[in-house]
Amino acid sequence: MTGSCIVRHFNHFFPLDDGDEALLEEFERHPEPMRRHQHLWRINETACMLYTLKSGWAYAYRTSPRGEMKVLEVFLPGDIIGLHDFTFGHHLTGVRMLTDGFACAFPYQDILAACEQSRTLTAAFFADSARERAVMNERLTTLMHCSARMKLAHFIIEIRLRLAGVTPDLEQRFEFPFNQKILASLLGLTNVHVSRVLSELERDGLLSKQRRTLEIHDYDRLHEEAQFNDACLHPDMHRLCQ
Repeated sequence: MTGSCIVRHFNHFFPLDDGDEALLEEFERHPEPMRRHQHLWRINETACMLYTLKSGWAYAYRTSPRGEMKVLEVFLPGDIIGLHDFTFGHHLTGVRMLTDGFACAFPYQDILAACEQSRTLTAAFFADSARERAVMNERLTTLMHCSARMKLAHFIIEIRLRLAGVTPDLEQRFEFPFNQKILASLLGLTNVHVSRVLSELERDGLLSKQRRTLEIHDYDRLHEEAQFNDACLHPDMHRLCQ
């Protein structure tokens, strides 16, 4: 199996041929080491580059009128970061590293060139963007209408399923590098509320969290509580490529 995170990410949608994989691997040719909290870009900076994460995690954020950071999205290895700003001249959000890792920068023109050479990759980029929107809609619905316990369970299942798309043989114990502040910002809760709900889930035997890792002890029960719609992670690529 290829060692490229971005290839595994897109193979999750649709089998790629050698030519498609070679085009995607070009996006990871120049990985740069990134430190935790380091910015890929800041809000309103000129948008001219995209990034893919070869390793590590990152997040997008906005700043509220009160100066509070609001986390909007989380990026995992293999994700392409910046597609939402593709048609704008500046970045609408800031993006920072959540962990140490390696990020690969490439100009917008590289995406256009890849699309010119491969109909499959063109469909894959559309599908990836559509999946991001579907996941965001799923999360927003939960944030607006569900309990704190369901919000947290829903997000944990989302991350577990997204990781499974790029991590072969992912087990129920996996990296989960979120502190209470980040989780609270992302889910619209307080730090105290996040701590209380995590303790409840642990006490009920559903999971356990230790620093940067999380282990799910009863996936079926946690998934049932989350009511996560798995379909939002699986676009119909076969229909797009007909």
